[in-house]
Amino acid sequence: REHRAHRGTDPTAPGTGHDDRRTAQSELEVRHDPMAYHAPVFDGLAVLVTNATTALGGAIVAALTDAGARVAAVDGGFTDRRSAETAFAVLTDVDAVVHVCVDERALVAQPLIDTEPNDWELRGEALIGEAIFTFQAAFSAFTGGPGRIVLVAPTVGFTGAAGLVPYTTAVEGVRAMAKSAARQWGPQAITVNTVMVPPDLVGPVLVTNTTFNAPPVVGRIPEVRTDVMEAIGLFTCANATAVTGATVIVDGGSVMAP
Repeated sequence: REHRAHRGTDPTAPGTGHDDRRTAQSELEVRHDPMAYHAPVFDGLAVLVTNATTALGGAIVAALTDAGARVAAVDGGFTDRRSAETAFAVLTDVDAVVHVCVDERALVAQPLIDTEPNDWELRGEALIGEAIFTFQAAFSAFTGGPGRIVLVAPTVGFTGAAGLVPYTTAVEGVRAMAKSAARQWGPQAITVNTVMVPPDLVGPVLVTNTTFNAPPVVGRIPEVRTDVMEAIGLFTCANATAVTGATVIVDGGSVMAP
């Protein structure tokens, strides 16, 4: 299966008359419609998004759909590889899988001293297991490659969050797993990358329990439709074959981790 390249018209190609046709009005329209930038990358791209019922997952599904992608939105909570592969079967010729590392069941604040083994399993280990099964199902969906896996997770994996120790530990564990998967599957032309977003895009529980309080230096909270989609577009672009195992933080310059 050949990974489709989604490219716009080459403005420098002979006979396009690009300079003659471009007008100030058209440039203004593009600036007012940020999705116009994403269209060449996402148009027709077959993308499967996990945990689509969460606020972050739903916003990603909406943005991808608006950009012209063929999107399949699935629930997460996979407990084995078979359940993940069954869910993935709703979309054929999958080009990319966006795994949203958010589970509402894990976003329950509890002091570490009171955390029992069952709590750790539900709010931590379960998310790591879900990611493993998601990655395995993605590999199967790509039928051996090529393909794109993009992990989207909050920055609490870097900063920590009081009362959410199992979840923050799982987030950073899944990011490490993504790097290892990138190394293993690179020869099959499958790339695995991570986009990290601020707690504000996940939910109030995460914001309340995150004591790291550096405001975004750009003066605003990033938006999924524009800012996060830029990063996802970078990682899902057909030409981005040498970008893998990378982490991009889209939080307006708050964490600034290496």
